[in-house]
Amino acid sequence: MKNLLIIVGIIALLAAGITWFISDRDRGLWVLSTALKVASPIDTVSNIAYGDGEWQKLDIYPQDKASPVVIFIHGGSWRHGRKDQYRFAADAFHRQGYTVVLPDYIKYPDKRAKYPSFAIDAAKAIAWVKKNVASYNGDAENIFLVGHSAGAHTAMMVSTDQQFLNAEGFVPKDLKGVIGIAGPYSFIPDWAVTEAVFGPKENYPLMDALNYVDGDEPSTLLLHSSSDEQVGKYNQEKMAAALKDKGVDTEAILYEKPGHIDMVTHLHPWFAKEDKLMNDIHRFIQSRL
Repeated sequence: MKNLLIIVGIIALLAAGITWFISDRDRGLWVLSTALKVASPIDTVSNIAYGDGEWQKLDIYPQDKASPVVIFIHGGSWRHGRKDQYRFAADAFHRQGYTVVLPDYIKYPDKRAKYPSFAIDAAKAIAWVKKNVASYNGDAENIFLVGHSAGAHTAMMVSTDQQFLNAEGFVPKDLKGVIGIAGPYSFIPDWAVTEAVFGPKENYPLMDALNYVDGDEPSTLLLHSSSDEQVGKYNQEKMAAALKDKGVDTEAILYEKPGHIDMVTHLHPWFAKEDKLMNDIHRFIQSRL
């Protein structure tokens, strides 16, 4: 009876999550992650400070033995999202045998959420992981940075613009690899939030990752979908071309069906259907260890 109640509860949560996801992405993601927390409990160390800011906290999902590390930076248009809403992503990578780290970062409308504040947050989180993850069964020599959407932009800025990791005593190649999922790597802000976050206009070149590619980047995997109606596939095409032109070990995969949000939810086997997202990421990581 107990198991039946759990199953019924999970189904109810998923149904609610799908309904809320359509009208309220944040709440929908939280419900989906809550359902997974019930069905697939994982040991978690929560709200570890990686900096002095009240938002500079991360969660770790350790394996029971030494393992490669995935740091996942969530998306949300630089204004949505919290690490606890992306437990489903942590669960997906944890199932593949990785110690997983989910950091929070500053977001609009906080007035401090001006570029490059969130790239600075990401670099600080990476530095904390490099120095401390061994205590959580993570291999500090095999860290992979994964980002979706706005998080993919941040991941690519940290791996191309040396200043962020240099400020923490590291370099981009201290990362074993970077994986960008549906990232807007080279775009011009054209709505109120992105204009506020990245403006004024004379600063726009500073947030274009293509302007920093110099050949010192770690191995890179770029995933996109031709069905993505929010972020143009030219972002993947231009970034892949720039990296390859500088001799960087780069793979680019273009899928046909997943939409922009599906590119992250379909990481998890509950939602993956026929998509090969996680298979491609897992293969990439394993081949670069």
